[in-house]
Amino acid sequence: MAPEATPKMKAWLVTWEWCGDHARPEDKVAAILNPRLSANHVRDLVEFIYLSAMYTLSERADYARDRKRHNPYPAEFGRTPEGVPTMGAIHCGHNPWLEARLVDHLTVEIDAEGNEMASWKERPKPDLSWLRTRAPVKPPSSSLYE
Repeated sequence: MAPEATPKMKAWLVTWEWCGDHARPEDKVAAILNPRLSANHVRDLVEFIYLSAMYTLSERADYARDRKRHNPYPAEFGRTPEGVPTMGAIHCGHNPWLEARLVDHLTVEIDAEGNEMASWKERPKPDLSWLRTRAPVKPPSSSLYE
């Protein structure tokens, strides 16, 4: 059987990230989501994926009872190096943790033995360095005597 591959696509890609082999999950890819989903919806899904995989049964019950109060690792939007919030990146958890972002050219290749391997192209991070170098703008004067 010759290797096969899915067509290239845009997608929200949710992956497990970790520090140290002790925290390495079995599969790196946690989910592939429709790119038309809103960032807020993806944030909710990422949080649900994390708690389903990492929380105990009693922690899940506490979360169901009061999501805000009983969730030590809520999913959050990322920030650029300049500190500007961005809806293009979402992270959730500790070690391991989940990261979600929009990617391009995602494809899944299937080899002769039936093993699947995903590949994708990361989108460039927004360059907002101009925010640091831009001079502050003085508001227009409201007084006729200045």
